[in-house]
Amino acid sequence: MSTKGRVAALAILLGLALAWLSTASIAASSSAPITIVDDLGRKVTVGSSERIVAIGPSVTETLYALGLGDRVVGVDLYSDYPPEAVAKQKVSSWWTPDPEEVVALKPDVVFYSVGNPAALETLERAGLTVVALRPRTIDDIFRDIRLIGNITGKPQEAEALATSLSRRVDDVKERTQNVTVRPRVYMETWYPPPWTWGPGSWGHQMIELAGGRNAFEDAKTAFVQTTDEEVIARRPDAIVSLVGAMHRVTLEDFKGRPGWSDIPALAKGAVYLLDENLFVRPGPRIVEGLEELARILHPELFGGASVHTFPIAAAELKLGVRTLNVSGPMEVNLMLIKAAADGTLTVTLTKAGPEAPADQRLVGYYVDLRCSAPEGLALILRLHYREDWLKEARVEEGSLRIYAWDEGGRRWVPLSSALNEAGNYVEATVMHLSYFALMGKPAPPPPPPWASPVPLWVAVTSIAAGAVAAGVVGALAVRKAIKRGGPAR
Repeated sequence: MSTKGRVAALAILLGLALAWLSTASIAASSSAPITIVDDLGRKVTVGSSERIVAIGPSVTETLYALGLGDRVVGVDLYSDYPPEAVAKQKVSSWWTPDPEEVVALKPDVVFYSVGNPAALETLERAGLTVVALRPRTIDDIFRDIRLIGNITGKPQEAEALATSLSRRVDDVKERTQNVTVRPRVYMETWYPPPWTWGPGSWGHQMIELAGGRNAFEDAKTAFVQTTDEEVIARRPDAIVSLVGAMHRVTLEDFKGRPGWSDIPALAKGAVYLLDENLFVRPGPRIVEGLEELARILHPELFGGASVHTFPIAAAELKLGVRTLNVSGPMEVNLMLIKAAADGTLTVTLTKAGPEAPADQRLVGYYVDLRCSAPEGLALILRLHYREDWLKEARVEEGSLRIYAWDEGGRRWVPLSSALNEAGNYVEATVMHLSYFALMGKPAPPPPPPWASPVPLWVAVTSIAAGAVAAGVVGALAVRKAIKRGGPAR
């Protein structure tokens, strides 16, 4: 074998050895015993984490966010995100999980988002290794992400995720820390009777970080059961209703509650329906909930002109299309075709957005579409325009198209669009949510007067008028000369 061949062979062997060592290191990191202290102060030794049961949707979401979905062998009934989790073997109850069901899955470790301490004891008596998670604040949520990462051999991934989420929280905090008006917010998690957040809860913390004041900031408990009369008496400026499996309500339901029509939030239409999963599940998506809440309470800080929220029921869309109408500085229609899961859709009309391409001009507003469960969502987006917008932007009407912002490529992408000049709107099918905008090509500038063709009759008339004017001027000059007694010069 030549010297070059030996060198190549050695390089290959070295690469294989390094790959094997890396794989062995990863395997060891996920199976080596580790002793931790969980959220209840219990010392727990975990021997392996190759087979995991997640009891609590927030736990399931955290495991998937860390790339551990392939190790999950069972989840609770409420774990429906990401969509891949739905196919996992189900444990019949979150509040009182059946230990026999869990044992049958042969888990190395059970991560339990503790709702019922008695259930934790039952699982332990069955011989299961259980890590109890019970965060109270946003910082606790990030700490649990790191804890799960350390137990499962994913410390670097957990640190990266927690750090990224923390930066997003800091961004919201930086935007809202100097606001002068903080609306009083009533966030409803259940009804009847009304339940909301109190001090010491992450929900209370989210309201304050988003630039609001919790209407129940003086409550004595972290989770507050109150009364209709008490909510009315506190006169919130904004109502945020968390909708989902635990709580379903519409704007009409609020209007129908006796005495609630006197609340300032209802009087001015500041009632928002948001996905409960972005607020009640203490996992990675809690930051999405915080960002949505901040946009709603202070759209001016995010370039928003107006914010609108709509609940989405996937089962209803199987029966037919649902149309959502947004009225505000720009009329927008959304025809929902299908959705893979329930969630809420947030529509923000804003003048702040990625700069339009050099050969295009924005007509109207940017439309920021966000959904708490965007997977499988398909809709037809219809953007209306006004004639004065076209004149102001100097855009050719026939060139109007809907553009979508590609975040990865950092560019605007034109969508296949249908223009209806009679109805003054453009529509396109949307499969992925982002920023959208109505744009068109600049109209050519009007030609200078001398470049415009002159009709024949205008030319003849102008020449005749000129000749007549010249004759009149000449006649007047002759008359003046005769009066002076000499010829005209």
